[in-house]
Amino acid sequence: MKINKYLALFAAIMTLLVSAGCTPVPSSSDQNKQQTKQEEQQKTQDSTTGQPEQKTNKVCLDAGLGDTQTKWEIEYGHAFAQGDTIKVFKDGAYKVVFDGDTAVTVTFVSKKGNDPLVQNMLPRDGVKKSETSKDVGGMTMTTEKWHSDALAAAIPDTKGNYTIMKNKKGKTYTEVVADCSPHISK
Repeated sequence: MKINKYLALFAAIMTLLVSAGCTPVPSSSDQNKQQTKQEEQQKTQDSTTGQPEQKTNKVCLDAGLGDTQTKWEIEYGHAFAQGDTIKVFKDGAYKVVFDGDTAVTVTFVSKKGNDPLVQNMLPRDGVKKSETSKDVGGMTMTTEKWHSDALAAAIPDTKGNYTIMKNKKGKTYTEVVADCSPHISK
């Protein structure tokens, strides 16, 4: 009888412990295995997240056209959304459209009328192919066609081509748009 009481008491205590969420303490070898597994997962994650960063570093000197949203946020801080597609950085100085996780359109907003274009945010190996200007209702729109091998490597669908559109009202810039959207039909 005594043994049955002890077994019943032991079973009741174990049931309470299990229902309270208590689990057995892992041995030091189990803890080492778990720590090693976590370190391996971190290395794998670092190597996979590091590859796109290395690839996009070859396109622009600073976060810019062809870079990931993560790189943009590291460089310019957290983005604010403007609608579903546009992300706004640096107090509205840059408005960016991402295709997936890649910046395909950057609008440089001119707050003082000066040319707001930041060259470090464009492909560093860019070569101008053509330039046209058109006057429309007091506005001058200049369109420049460019090519970059680094952009072609980062976003193959672009074939390395991108466009810079400069909008001016008289001699005052309103905005400059750099675009390499590969999936826009013309």
